[in-house]
Amino acid sequence: MKTTKIGERAVVLYDSIDELPILRFHAYNKMLLIDAGVGSDLNDWDAHIEKAIRFIRKEKPDLAEKELDNLRQNVYFVQSAISPKYLAFACLVKSVDGTEYNDMTADGLQKVLDLFADAPNAELTAHLEAVKKKIDEELRLYFPRLFDDATLKEYYDKLKQRTIVVLRTIIDGRATEADAKEIDDITAELITYFNPQTFTGSESVEIRHDRQFENMCLILSQNLHVDPKKFTVLEYYNAFEYIKEQAKKENKQKKVK
Repeated sequence: MKTTKIGERAVVLYDSIDELPILRFHAYNKMLLIDAGVGSDLNDWDAHIEKAIRFIRKEKPDLAEKELDNLRQNVYFVQSAISPKYLAFACLVKSVDGTEYNDMTADGLQKVLDLFADAPNAELTAHLEAVKKKIDEELRLYFPRLFDDATLKEYYDKLKQRTIVVLRTIIDGRATEADAKEIDDITAELITYFNPQTFTGSESVEIRHDRQFENMCLILSQNLHVDPKKFTVLEYYNAFEYIKEQAKKENKQKKVK
């Protein structure tokens, strides 16, 4: 865990998968999913508009409609001063000034966030990004098969490709018509690379995220006779990998017979 000061408050943050409880990690991931798909501020509002325009140009009205639905949700968040990004940060807060906070409901997380009302957003963002980077690195190190995302790697390859073209035009001192078209084509591809997801109704990302977690807990409980909701992140995914390995061994033995 990490002890730090945010504003005038002494804060203890979970920053390692061998200590972070899986229930907190689940809530943290859900808030990051909402932030990635809906957003927390007016910058995200502009991004939704740009994506909707690009989907319309690509003759994908169904995806443009989803993007506009997410824009509507984004506007609601802005008006209501709800920030999924900073609620994700609140999930990582173990204690403030010696008082522990364990309520992972939206209201409970908001109460934690309210304690930092006087802290600059940039300070909260810096702490969130630092912890997020450390947790992501640990997950890829311990569980590369689960957390090495090929899709994300492909996205960054496209981003690198665009950067190279832009740098070439800067070095040449001008952009040819072909360069401008290539930059615009890659930009459009990057903007629409990830299809918008649904954040309302019974098939929303939040509900599916919760269902998948509950189903996984049932599987771990049935196979290992444990309460996985008391696990740390490291214990949880290690148990999942163990079950997978055992299932592979059993399948091999069945084939031999």
